[in-house]
Amino acid sequence: MNVDAITLAAICDELRATVLGGRMQHVHHPDELGLALELYAAGERRWIYCSAHPQRARLHLVEAKPPRTSDAVSPLLLLLRKYVDGAWLEDVLQPPLERIVHLRFRKRMPEGVFAETEFVVEAMGRQSNLILLDADGSILDAAKRITPAMSRVRTVLPQLRYEPPPPPNKLDPRTLDGRRLAASAGERHEQPAAEVLVREVNACSPLLAREAVVSAGYAPDVRADAVSWERIAAAIRRYWEAAARHDWTPTGAFEGERLVAYAPYALRSFTGVRPVPSISAAVDAWYGRAAEAAEAAGDVARKRALRQALEAAQDRLRAKRFSLRRGLVDPAEIERLRRSGEYLLTAASTVRPGERQIVVPEHDLTIALDPSLTAIENAQRYFTRYRKLKAAAHEVPAMLESVEQERRYLDEALTHLDLATNPGELSDLRAEWAELGYVRAGRPGRPGKAKGATGAKGKGTGKGRIGQTMAAGCKRVVLDGFEVLVGRSGKGNDALLGREAHPADLWLHARGVPGAHVLVRSRGRDVPEPVLQRVAALAAAHSQARSAPTVAVDYTQRRYVDRIKGAPPGLVNYRGERTIYVAPVPENA
Repeated sequence: MNVDAITLAAICDELRATVLGGRMQHVHHPDELGLALELYAAGERRWIYCSAHPQRARLHLVEAKPPRTSDAVSPLLLLLRKYVDGAWLEDVLQPPLERIVHLRFRKRMPEGVFAETEFVVEAMGRQSNLILLDADGSILDAAKRITPAMSRVRTVLPQLRYEPPPPPNKLDPRTLDGRRLAASAGERHEQPAAEVLVREVNACSPLLAREAVVSAGYAPDVRADAVSWERIAAAIRRYWEAAARHDWTPTGAFEGERLVAYAPYALRSFTGVRPVPSISAAVDAWYGRAAEAAEAAGDVARKRALRQALEAAQDRLRAKRFSLRRGLVDPAEIERLRRSGEYLLTAASTVRPGERQIVVPEHDLTIALDPSLTAIENAQRYFTRYRKLKAAAHEVPAMLESVEQERRYLDEALTHLDLATNPGELSDLRAEWAELGYVRAGRPGRPGKAKGATGAKGKGTGKGRIGQTMAAGCKRVVLDGFEVLVGRSGKGNDALLGREAHPADLWLHARGVPGAHVLVRSRGRDVPEPVLQRVAALAAAHSQARSAPTVAVDYTQRRYVDRIKGAPPGLVNYRGERTIYVAPVPENA
């Protein structure tokens, strides 16, 4: 369950009661898309945790300092330390019915003037973001920069004016009546009433919809054609009337000691319901910050070491590419060397000893000479340079292409590393990179050649290994009866194209960005549009563009996807593709 608007309203009240007027002491990144803010208020240190994670976006108080599991210093963090560190929290605002909170700060700068900033937490699922605003409402920076190419609806970039997300075209729960609700529900008689509420009523989360249905006297899964919409509308209004009075009753539903639901009001649709100390405590318990951080700390350290090894390989690759590009020579220069040598051979008798240059207007040539050499010896020097540059002109483009393929592989590798979620996946990735020479065998995350490594040319990825790689490098998902395979590594991506894949299976990949290959085991069957949309969203979620609101995903049949000969594992060319635009959705959403 996600933090909804009514829960966020209760959290804002907690913030006003505990940290309003407090002074910001410290800010750091507990994780990639999270920030921890320390404030000193009423003689106590308190911590706020906020996150723009697509599945775990939230804002709440935490009892203890969130551990620093990452040494990352983002541009947003640097700006927060400049403008918000040492500032006083002046106000906590929530736009009506929105999952957005504005924290307003005021700080005396070294020059003696006061700087006012707003830190905006948008806890809105895939569109979540953390944004710092200047006093005039312009964006200083954001956790996720959204370009016009990523979203046609809303751009979030430094120096642009902050525009809030457009409000949904739904019914207002504070003034809801049965007539309008029934008219909006339309002919959805066989659907559960709670689903209709989520779809038609603004700021109505699945939990609030379920609770409203039960509060109106119905079973949680009652059908829409079996309810009185007036009773349900009245139930929803009561929740928002209590919120307007700041009347909160934080409760949690437990199975044993495991929290299964929480709300800032009394839960009615669960058993094992009991009060919780605060709504922030319930949210913190639900997401398990302490346990999550402790468990993730080891993986974060391993990820950091592996990332350093891959980034070191990228640095070496950039240096190699720079050196190779310096070796590229204009074909006209190669031709000039050949013509100069030939002219010196044919006109050797006319070249006077000690000459430093010959101008041949009819051939548009100016030939520099070494005065200590004869014409024949100068000609031989020109031919030697000609042969050397001609060989380079043939070899360097192929070497540059190899470097480009390796660059693509490393970009894919870093994306797979970001998406790895458990120690087993990290071990599989590390084993692949050790075989290719990016990390040392038996010593996680250390750069350098592995013992017996073959380099990054795709060695060891032949057909005989595909079956072994399939289990380790791929993840299996079933969507509406279709088996879907998602590559989790370079070899896993290769595995999808192996013997087990049918030529008519559907293959997908996020367009133009590193990411996983996704294969639908369709065997020529038509894939319904809803399934195609869901699989494309899955491919988008397993790509470098997973934080973007919309991602272009290409799809084609397996028969039109070819491995690149001699390239590192997972690199392909494809044709006959079509493109679909989707919002990224992971398989467990």
